[in-house]
Amino acid sequence: MKKFALAAALLASAIQPSFAACDTQSAREAEQAIRYVTDLMVVSSACRDTTYAEFRLRNKDQIISYQKAMITHLHGNAAFDKWNTSLANIAAQKQAGLTTTQVCQQQATMLKQASLQDPKAFRAYVATQVTSPAAPAAVAARSTKCR
Repeated sequence: MKKFALAAALLASAIQPSFAACDTQSAREAEQAIRYVTDLMVVSSACRDTTYAEFRLRNKDQIISYQKAMITHLHGNAAFDKWNTSLANIAAQKQAGLTTTQVCQQQATMLKQASLQDPKAFRAYVATQVTSPAAPAAVAARSTKCR
């Protein structure tokens, strides 16, 4: 199991978007938004919950905007799809060894939060995640070179 987790981490780091110091706040927000939406999709699916579908309907335009930003940053749909799939795989791996009940209990706050987010609240939440000390390493450890 440790080898699998290590291999997944290496794969994920190999395809992480590399935001440069000159990237905008909105580009960093797009990355965090897609991470959040992907995590929500995986959790909602595991819990057989409708939160993800409802969230997507409420926030459709904002999600599409974030996706377009990442597609541009990653230079195309294929790279975006590969990156987004890796995010989903990593999110699913976090659930390995847990029962569905455990996953749903651990992620109840996320599901509740997402069920209440309209586009304004979603954007505000994502903006706070960019500067959060708990932000993924891909966000915290930025390249200093601009493309």
